[in-house]
This record gives sequence, structure tokens and C-alpha cells, in this order.
Amino acid sequence: MNILRRVAQLVLDINKIQAEAVVKMYARFGLYRRLYIACGFPEGTASRLEERLLALGHEGVTEQHEILCRLVRGDIGGAQLVEELARWFSGYMESCQAAVMDELHAAA
Repeated sequence: MNILRRVAQLVLDINKIQAEAVVKMYARFGLYRRLYIACGFPEGTASRLEERLLALGHEGVTEQHEILCRLVRGDIGGAQLVEELARWFSGYMESCQAAVMDELHAAA
């Protein structure tokens, strides 16, 4: 069982590296900024919003990794995992919504 836990932890670590690489790629290409500019947002608003959402995305990758690592270590069970991920996702969406609303209010 110890070997399976180590393999599962390795898979989680690789997944975290991949997710962090995607977030960095979005930042490098200015994906969110370009999308918001295409939607009619002013350049400054789009840049600030991109910065905030990328920061939230990076934090989200780390938080998800921590929750899943707790499952692999056996600290939490399947039902508790679902509850914690649901709680995390709800908080993440609220943070993203707050970031967007702050920037839109500032731009108005």
C-alpha cells in the first residue's frame, strides 16, 4: 500500500506541475487580457483583472493539491474530499467574482 500511495503522490505532484505550467502559459501569452480586451474592456482594466485572476488560479492549484494530498495520506475520506473540494470551489468562485466586480466598479 505504501508503494501505491507514493505513486499516487507522484501523480498528484506531476499534475500540480502541469497545472502551474498552464497558468504560467496563460500569463505569458496574456490570454485573459486579450480575451477581456476583445470583449471591450479597457486595456488597464483587462491587465489588472488578468493579474488578479492568474494569482487566484495559482493559489487554486496549490490549494487543490493540498486537499488531494490529504486524501492520499489518508487524513480524509472520499466523502470529506468531496465536501472540501465543493467548499474550496465555492470560495474560489466567490473570489473570482469579487475580483471581477472590483475591477468593473473601478472601471465604471
